[in-house]
Amino acid sequence: MTAGTPAGADRLDGLDARVRLRRGVAEIDVALAAGPGEVIGVLGPNGGGKTSTVLALAGVLPLASGHVRVGGAVWDDGRRRLPPERRRVGLMLADSLLFPHLRAVDNVAFGPRSRGVDREGARRRALDELDRVGLADRAQARPRELSSGQQARVALARALATDPALLLLDEPLAALDPDTRARTRSDLATRLAAYGGVTVLVTHDPLDALTLADRLVFVEDGQVTQTGTPAQVLNEPRSAYVGTVVGLNLYAARGDAHGHVTTETGGVLVTTDPTEGAVWATIPPGAVSLHRHEPDGSPRNAWALRIRSVTMQGQSARVGLEGVVPLTAEVTLESVTALGLQVGQDVWAAVKATEVRTYPR
Repeated sequence: MTAGTPAGADRLDGLDARVRLRRGVAEIDVALAAGPGEVIGVLGPNGGGKTSTVLALAGVLPLASGHVRVGGAVWDDGRRRLPPERRRVGLMLADSLLFPHLRAVDNVAFGPRSRGVDREGARRRALDELDRVGLADRAQARPRELSSGQQARVALARALATDPALLLLDEPLAALDPDTRARTRSDLATRLAAYGGVTVLVTHDPLDALTLADRLVFVEDGQVTQTGTPAQVLNEPRSAYVGTVVGLNLYAARGDAHGHVTTETGGVLVTTDPTEGAVWATIPPGAVSLHRHEPDGSPRNAWALRIRSVTMQGQSARVGLEGVVPLTAEVTLESVTALGLQVGQDVWAAVKATEVRTYPR
C-alpha cells in the first residue's frame, strides 16, 4: 500500500479524502478512504499531523489543496468548502466535554436540538442512543454522578445522536484508567459495529487501534508511512514507529542470498529465510535471550550490548539494549532477578536465526 492511494478510494458512498494543509512548519498530506461502516485507525507520534487531519475533515481547518468527500457529497475541494455546522460530523474527544448542569439525556439531546429537531423528538432520540450504549437507566444523572467510562459513553451517544455520516474520535479513551478503558473499549466496539457511517479513530494506544479499526493509517511528519489491515501491519511493519507500535524490533537493512542481513548501522543478523536486496528485518522481543556471559553453543546471532532501560509490564519486563544491534528484549521477572539486570550493565543478547524474519522494503 502506498501513501496517497488508500484502499477503498473508489467507494464514494463512504469517505474519500486527501488532506493537504500547512500547520506552522509542518506540511500535511494524508489520504483516507473507507466504505460505510468501516473504522479507520489513525496513529502516529505527537505532532505528526493526526489531529490536524481530523480538524480538516470536520471543517475547522481549511485545506490548501486536496478534497473531502463523504457519501458522494463534496465537503471541501480547495475552492468550495462547507462550514463545520453544515457537515454531518459527530465528534468525540478525550475530554467528554459534557455540560455539567444538564442531565445525560439532555446532554445527548443537545446535538439534535442544535440541528433543528424539536424538543420531544430530540429527547426520544437521546433516550434511544443512551439505551444503545447501555445507559438507559442513567438518563437522568448529571455528569458528576457518572463514572468516567459512563461519561465517555454519554459523549459517544451525543456524537451519534445527530446521525453523522462521519464519526471522528480523537483519543476518546485516553483519559480513562486501564480497567475503565478496557470496559469502555468493549462498549465502543459494540456500538461502532452497529453504526452505518465511517469512523476515523485517532489514538496512541495500539490495543485501541488493533481491536477497533478495520484499517490502520500511520501518519509521521505529516505523511502517511504505512496503511493496511491490522493483520498486514502486524505482519510487516514498515517504519521504526510502526515497529514500536506493534512491538517488534525492526531494522532497515540489506540482505544477501546466504542469510546475512546488514543493518544501516552496521550490525549483522543471520536468518534462515533470506531475502536479497533492501529489506526490513524483524525480531520479536520475546525471542531475545539475555546472558551475563557469552552464551555457549555459538548461537548464530549473539551480541555484547548495554542495558539502557528496564520497564516492568505485569509479570514480564522489557529491557532496552544499545550497541551494534539495538534491541528490546522481553523477559520474565525471574530473569531480571536472576541476572541482576540493571541500567548500564553489559550483557549478551542471543537470537535464533529462525526468529529473524526479512521482507522487501
